[in-house]
Amino acid sequence: MPHDGTIGFRPLREGDLELMARWLRMPHVAMWWQRAERQVEQMRSHIDDPTVSPFVVLLDDVPFGYIQLCDLEGERENEPALADQPAGTFGIDQFIGPAGMIGKGLGTRLVSAMAERALNKDAKRVLVDPHPDNAAAIRAYEKAGFVRLGTFSMTSGPALLMARDP
Repeated sequence: MPHDGTIGFRPLREGDLELMARWLRMPHVAMWWQRAERQVEQMRSHIDDPTVSPFVVLLDDVPFGYIQLCDLEGERENEPALADQPAGTFGIDQFIGPAGMIGKGLGTRLVSAMAERALNKDAKRVLVDPHPDNAAAIRAYEKAGFVRLGTFSMTSGPALLMARDP
């Protein structure tokens, strides 16, 4: 599969969850997305959730990843690190499934495409929160135009909060 093709998104469907489970068990994904079964159940619950939009990431219409766009307004009470974020802040979480697709610049492209999509709609800011040890993700986010806001202790553990504004 060429790595310079068109990045696209389609809404996650129930029929995609088996593929997501398979990808979540791959070592390069499982390192950052633990408890695959729990993750799949969360993905399932997001299919009809108005605050989280889950998508399958496509390269020339072939699935190669997962991304979710989350309205963070309801999270501000639970996550002190989000308290000072402007109204209209959204978060992105994602992974690339096939191991052969990592390290090709696709992470930067898919995050940038989703951030642009959100910012062209109603988002005032888009956040990512990689683990501070995830150097590859941090590099990809910086290439996608995200800037470091600082390292925070979040409910999921330590995170480097990074933002992209319009």
